[in-house]
Amino acid sequence: MGVVKKQIQRIKYISQFLAKPLWNYWGNTTYQRTVSYTRKLKKAAIEQHTILYEYFHGKNIGDNPYALFLYLVNHPDFKHYTHVWVVESLNHRSVEHLKAYRNVRVVVLHSKRYLHYLTSAQYLINNTTFPPYFQKKQGQIYINTWHGTPLKTLGKHMKGPLGQHKNIQRNFFQADYLLQPNQYTADKIVQSHDLEGLYEGLIVNEGYPRMDLLLHSTFTKEELQRTIPIDLTKKIVLYAPTWRGNVNDVASTMDDIIASLRAMQNSMPSDQQLIFKVHTLLYKQLQDDDRLRQVCVPDWIDTNELLAVVDVLITDYSSLLFDFLATGRPLLFYVYDYLEYEATRGLYLKMKEMPGPLCYTPSEVLSHLHDLESVQRHYQARYREVQATFSALDDGEATKRNVEIIFGGKRTDNCYTVNNDGKTNILMYCGGFLNNGITTSAINLLNNIDYARYNVAVVDKGSYDAVSDANFRKLHPNVKTFYRVGAMNTTLLESYGHEYVVRKGLINKRGKRMLQPALYERERARLFGDTHFDVVIDFSGYVPFWTLVFAFFPSHHKAIYQHNDMGAEYEKVIKGKRKHVKSLNIIFPLYHYFHNVASVAEHTRNRNVQNLACFLRKEQAVYVHNAINPQKLLEQKSNGEVYLHSNERYLLTQYEAEQGTLHLEGVTLPHKEHINFVTMGRLSPEKDQKKLLLAFNEIVKAYEHARLYIIGEGVLEKELKSLVRQLNLQSHVIFTGQLANPFLLMSHCDCFVLSSNHEGQPMVLLEALVLGLPIIATDIAGSRSILQEGYGTLVTNDIHGLQDGMRQFIEHPLTQKPFHYHVYNEKAMKMFYRTICGVSQPKELEQQKQTLAYQR
Repeated sequence: MGVVKKQIQRIKYISQFLAKPLWNYWGNTTYQRTVSYTRKLKKAAIEQHTILYEYFHGKNIGDNPYALFLYLVNHPDFKHYTHVWVVESLNHRSVEHLKAYRNVRVVVLHSKRYLHYLTSAQYLINNTTFPPYFQKKQGQIYINTWHGTPLKTLGKHMKGPLGQHKNIQRNFFQADYLLQPNQYTADKIVQSHDLEGLYEGLIVNEGYPRMDLLLHSTFTKEELQRTIPIDLTKKIVLYAPTWRGNVNDVASTMDDIIASLRAMQNSMPSDQQLIFKVHTLLYKQLQDDDRLRQVCVPDWIDTNELLAVVDVLITDYSSLLFDFLATGRPLLFYVYDYLEYEATRGLYLKMKEMPGPLCYTPSEVLSHLHDLESVQRHYQARYREVQATFSALDDGEATKRNVEIIFGGKRTDNCYTVNNDGKTNILMYCGGFLNNGITTSAINLLNNIDYARYNVAVVDKGSYDAVSDANFRKLHPNVKTFYRVGAMNTTLLESYGHEYVVRKGLINKRGKRMLQPALYERERARLFGDTHFDVVIDFSGYVPFWTLVFAFFPSHHKAIYQHNDMGAEYEKVIKGKRKHVKSLNIIFPLYHYFHNVASVAEHTRNRNVQNLACFLRKEQAVYVHNAINPQKLLEQKSNGEVYLHSNERYLLTQYEAEQGTLHLEGVTLPHKEHINFVTMGRLSPEKDQKKLLLAFNEIVKAYEHARLYIIGEGVLEKELKSLVRQLNLQSHVIFTGQLANPFLLMSHCDCFVLSSNHEGQPMVLLEALVLGLPIIATDIAGSRSILQEGYGTLVTNDIHGLQDGMRQFIEHPLTQKPFHYHVYNEKAMKMFYRTICGVSQPKELEQQKQTLAYQR
């Protein structure tokens, strides 16, 4: 019966395995598109002299791509080129407009024909981004023009969620050319998207092609009149606000804009008329208002051609203002939400320095419209200054210059690469920035690196919870950041291979045969484009996806970290299950693809070599101590909110004022008359706080004034609190939970205790040493590597050992060597440079060779 049951389970498992990719393919449009795209990516031949144009995800035909298109389609040297435009729908009015031109094809976004040209067109031109599944293939040339001079912040400078610019940044790194309207914009694009020292393409600062549409426009007021009812005898005042809010929240933005429009419409000067142009989402909403719809400029009219017939522009934070500078006509800034917008989005430039009056109400706008001569006179000098900074290249020849560079191979002084000054480029994955020792050690390492010699980037997930967000923001400001967006481009066959590896690992021969290197190499190219990294470091060593991607990186040197006794981690049981077996079954066999497998302590390295001999070659195995950040730690020791209540001092862990009510949470600070022990770490089996509580229970029987603070959270929290109640230790044991700054509390304690069963190199011991705390720790490899020379007390790894250590501390205070943390940190960083980076510094090694040759 047992055999039959096993056979049934096996058949069920195989059926599920075979069905999953097929089910995804037929039931998931996104996955189906990914498979189709990948197939074309692998097989489609490059179609020479074919150009794909995309404007705001197919919303319309316009902007810089349109200007380039008009130049190329009408130029005799490019008459043999095929032009492919991307649109949302073939019913769009702009499609009719394209029928006047020869060699033009139109494809719908995400359609099969779109996928074909996206993978086969020789040239790709976009003013924003291609979808997350896009990746440039060999032989394609990608020109990203972006769409304006930024007044509001971009990329990582934007306030709000981390990584909201991830697909934009990814597109920039795929691009061969980034077209810029001025040096200011070029600098902001590079800085805000971490391109400096990494981007391999050309920055082309020769002006925006779209400005030629304005300066050479043949668009007339009569043509506009055929679209919306305007009076040809009156001046045209255009209101063009920037987009606010998000795609799912149009209503709140609409209310503000509609109210403003109606107020202005009702009191316009007699010789002026108001029209407006808004974001696509708002445009669709405004169609329900008859009066406003009549003066709302349709999407299909190009904005720069429209500006040619506009007499006055009212805007706010839109880059449109910089384009309008070329006309020399009056500008008004209606910034009713200035303080809110600056606080929630952020601005690069000060609005008071703009070449026009700032208006906060419709009545202020109307007041200036009634006296435009005074506006022009008052802002004349500032207008010229802003023009000189942002519009110097707007001479009507920008398209020609850009075309000569892209299609003719011409180079000017305004074409350049973002040089990394001979630095070694390093890419790291740090483990998701959870609350754990890996995150702490990664942040410390990145805060200690010499950024004059190393160009460091960190890649991570694309979305964050409050914990990982807070930890990620602790990174050194010089660290460049990448965020994963989208999914791997895969074929059905590769999906089966990857699915098998995820389910069964790489331990067996079949798993090794099912490994799909091409899939992970492709994912590397999708995420990073042509970016070259000299060194890649899987600093986590626990996440199979990133280990698979890093294993097949074409870098000079690849390293993966072991932050623990990995054999013990493999066997670790949480809630009846071995937590890491599935992932380590993938990761252990991948050690073969790394130059170095780095433990964080010598004793830990030796245990890993012994326990993982079938996966780890002895020459691969190295050890590199964790770095620390003593200065920041000592600053935190003195920081924290302390609240006095009923003669009791509390360390505030949370305090929030809401609707007139103050909510406080805190932890009792240690009393000097008590003997205060403290421990910190995840509440999980390998930390074995249960063993510590059982030992502490015996201490309390003899020493009533003993207290134990437990800092941290984890899967065993309920079990440990239950044990405290069973032992009747509620008045002696204080669970603090996770603390943003635990060091103030630790510094008020008398002795640190670590009860772990296995560790790599416990960061918390190093932190306790910096604070000057006496230490008691179980005698395991990781703790021994730190304390063995007299920096703390090592005890046997059992209840009696911990009990004896704590009793000895109470009766005869421990003496331990002073910890010279600056010396330790210098050694740790030298180990990192020498062991992880030193093997693969071809730029520095070449410089050294040249220096030696010169000296000889």
